[in-house]
Amino acid sequence: MKKQNNVMKKMQSIFYIFTTIIATVSVNSALAQDPHCVYMASDVYPGSYGAAPNNYIQYDGAIYFASTGDVNGMELWKYEGGVSSLVADINPGVPGSMPNYLTVIGPYLYFSANNGVNGTELFRYDGTTVTMISDINPGVLGSFPNMFTVVGSDLYFVANNGSLGFEPYVYDGSTVSLIADINPGMNGSTPGEIVEMNGDIYYTAYTDANGEELWMYDGSTMTLFDIYPGVTGSDIGELTVIPGQVVFRATDGTLGYELMTCDGSNVTNLNVNPSSDFTPWELTPLGNEVYFRGFISTTGYELWKYDGTSASLVMDIRPGTSNSTPNNLTAVGSVLYFAAHDGTHGNELWMHDGVTTALAADIKTGSAGSMPAPSYDPFGIVGDWVFVVAENGTTGYEVWGYDGTSAMLGKDIAPGATASTPVGFKGIGNILYFTADNTTNGSEMWAWDITGDLTDTIAVTTCDAYTSPAGNVYTAPGTYSLDEILPSVQCPGCDSLIHIDLIITDQPGSTQNIVACNEYTSPGGNYFGTVGTYNFTEIVPSISCPSLDSIITYNLTIVETINPAIVVFSGVLVAQQAGATYQWLDCDNGYAPIPGATDQDFLPTVDGTYACEVTLGCTDTSNCYFVESTFGIGFSENLPADVVIYPNPAQSEINIDLKNNQCSKIVLLNTLGDTVQMVIPTTQQVNMNVSELSAGIYFISLETQTGNFIYRIAIR
Repeated sequence: MKKQNNVMKKMQSIFYIFTTIIATVSVNSALAQDPHCVYMASDVYPGSYGAAPNNYIQYDGAIYFASTGDVNGMELWKYEGGVSSLVADINPGVPGSMPNYLTVIGPYLYFSANNGVNGTELFRYDGTTVTMISDINPGVLGSFPNMFTVVGSDLYFVANNGSLGFEPYVYDGSTVSLIADINPGMNGSTPGEIVEMNGDIYYTAYTDANGEELWMYDGSTMTLFDIYPGVTGSDIGELTVIPGQVVFRATDGTLGYELMTCDGSNVTNLNVNPSSDFTPWELTPLGNEVYFRGFISTTGYELWKYDGTSASLVMDIRPGTSNSTPNNLTAVGSVLYFAAHDGTHGNELWMHDGVTTALAADIKTGSAGSMPAPSYDPFGIVGDWVFVVAENGTTGYEVWGYDGTSAMLGKDIAPGATASTPVGFKGIGNILYFTADNTTNGSEMWAWDITGDLTDTIAVTTCDAYTSPAGNVYTAPGTYSLDEILPSVQCPGCDSLIHIDLIITDQPGSTQNIVACNEYTSPGGNYFGTVGTYNFTEIVPSISCPSLDSIITYNLTIVETINPAIVVFSGVLVAQQAGATYQWLDCDNGYAPIPGATDQDFLPTVDGTYACEVTLGCTDTSNCYFVESTFGIGFSENLPADVVIYPNPAQSEINIDLKNNQCSKIVLLNTLGDTVQMVIPTTQQVNMNVSELSAGIYFISLETQTGNFIYRIAIR
């Protein structure tokens, strides 16, 4: 038999401390912790000159970048585990190999670099070794690969082999190939942009015969889209891809600079501003649309969009002919952020969510504006946050973040009005990496962790002296509320605010009121085996205060044992101890109490294993019994609609009205499951004489054509 004695349950709380609060003390320091987790991630080149890190990219679990490190010149570095290290000294000495265009494809990091022997060529790093992929232009000058663009597993780029000028190339993981000599001769076509649409590669490229135009490569053939026939060329730019279209800016020589599209077969001039140059700038895809700033004489430069069919003005932010000049267009999820001047607030942060265009943050109150107008350093993105370079009139140009609700200064990196001039924003995971100058360390790597928490709260209860994280010692009993400023571990160089709720108690002690069945052994080893009442005191080691003893006073009552047995019959469990408190338990669910099951009998609604916790002065628990339920949910309250049993409770007679129900047998059972009476009905009205039966709980079992039923009834 499994016993769950109340005594043992109460012993679990035997070391409960009665705390007497002697004093309440509040200790607060002047709070000066940093508001955000912005810190110098690495001082790569110690001293005031700075390492000028750039080209941040994530590869193989670390942050890779190009940086100068004293005697090494500009080389490939990585930042991992809070430490920066040189990956490879590709070109020993100054100025270094000058890595650029860091690009990850599969397990490799690609970049251009100059090893001092082959000039600037295409290199690859596999996590262990740096290897030159191809010496495209043999000699010390190199091919100067640039415009790295990843399409599938291939790397498209532009390079100069020394005889053809700058032309398009591709590296497929094993071979570097010239795609086409678009402009034969030494001058080359100098492709300025590369994008991919539906498997085809599009370039802006120059030829002596056609000027700068749009070219398409389908994997085997180059196709020219001659938008402005003749040697002048269309001066095409800003290739932007949306489903099924490449959108760009160009001129056909007649309609001025307009918004145009190419579907792979034809170029369409939207001619948004027939009277003059529309001059769309900063084409930025957002979903299936392209946003940009465009010009018409009635509104000036304002925010426009192209929805795949036509172009339309989003909003005349600065009403009239003056320009709001939207700039730094940046898509963050489904929201477009940009800077604009509405004529009142200066160049500030704006947003467009597809429906509404509104000022997001007025960082610098007044008409001067907080951001350079326009600023061509791209905004940064981390999750739903957008980051900008702005100044509020006090701090100089610093990093500001906007979380969709409000704008906040990350940190005044260069204290006062001096600007830290943040550049090179790169969001990786939850962190924005960038380069900034705090005027002490020079241009170095900085980070803003948007999940970094510079506040913490801890709760301490002790009986001993307490030494806080800042080293302050507290010994007197009482309640303390402490605030301390400490260097942050998560955000190096930042301060954290630690709030401490401290309780120092007197020597621990408690009083235990215990009722035990038959016998009891105290934690101190005292044994009591006779029914009676006992009062005694013990001194035992404290659990909450290991260095002290607890003084425990016991009020103990030992009572005779109770009967935890139960009887099971016909899907009913009946506890055999009368006059007690009952709680039925689900043995299959860790002895969980069954809500509402507090009667002496229990009729489970599902098959299972059950026990009963019986309390009568003390508590004991029965064995677990498997019961196969023979009725549905709510059985005891749901006899067949045409059966009525009355009265309940009964004294001398039980009447059973079967009405139209066919019943083959009626059995009256006691709590032991014994048959007290049995009737084979011959009529629809059955009367059972119970005048000679003892008062108590009984059960009526009916076998009918609609099923077997058990009905609980009391006899007085």
